[in-house]
Amino acid sequence: MDSLELILDFAEETIVPIGICVILPIIIVWLIMRRKTNETNRRTEVLLAVIEKNPDLDMEDLIRKMNPKSKTTKERLMGRLLWGLVFIAIGTSLLLSALYQDYQGGAALDYFPIYSGSGCLLLIGISFVAVFFISKRMLAKEIEAEEKKALEK
Repeated sequence: MDSLELILDFAEETIVPIGICVILPIIIVWLIMRRKTNETNRRTEVLLAVIEKNPDLDMEDLIRKMNPKSKTTKERLMGRLLWGLVFIAIGTSLLLSALYQDYQGGAALDYFPIYSGSGCLLLIGISFVAVFFISKRMLAKEIEAEEKKALEK
């Protein structure tokens, strides 16, 4: 049994962190790159098929229609605000639940990780909200120009 415990301890101490910190990010990046490559290949196949069937077609218009629309500056800013508020809500709820349990003395565990985690989530949320307001002020002219351009269409 001692050798089994040593193997399990080794796996827990080295293999699991290596798998999470090294292999998992590599797999995530590979999957994202594979998805983007497949999307590009599909678009290319469609364009080639259209060119073969109708060579007189306006290619610029077709490519513009096939490419996904990029988000406007306002949409990106609203996304930052949304994520900021989500992080603030999660951080606040974790902090309040930890404070309540710590006050009640309900669990026999150290609350420092929960306090520090909720503090980090709160700070991330506050930074997203701050970036929203700063960017909104700095990019006001660009947002206004995009809205005028959208109204003209």
